[in-house]
Amino acid sequence: MTASRMDSDPIAQERVPALQPLTPASTVGEAAAYLRQTGDPVAVVMRRGCPVGLVSSEPVLEAVRSGDSDALVLSMMDYVAVPVPPGADADQVLRAFNRAAWDWLRSTEPVTHRHRRAPVR
Repeated sequence: MTASRMDSDPIAQERVPALQPLTPASTVGEAAAYLRQTGDPVAVVMRRGCPVGLVSSEPVLEAVRSGDSDALVLSMMDYVAVPVPPGADADQVLRAFNRAAWDWLRSTEPVTHRHRRAPVR
């Protein structure tokens, strides 16, 4: 079968090149481009193959419009992922959440519009 015949196949899925995952070091501009290309309302932020959080399109696009395209996506994460080992007791879970919160607070840069968003409920 030739490439042109395969491409004209009505049941063939659209062929889109694989996107690089967002990382905490990705910029808000890169996150906006990623979300536009995927069409997803939310993207997973990865570090060393593990999810570390989620970032939503609405605040990312607002940041781009506000001129914060060079800010790190880490400063825009809506949710922070907290790894908890299976079978962890309450103390271990609390320590994991505390460590993740402090890591996030120490590594974020405030962006202009960040504090205007409604709190997550």
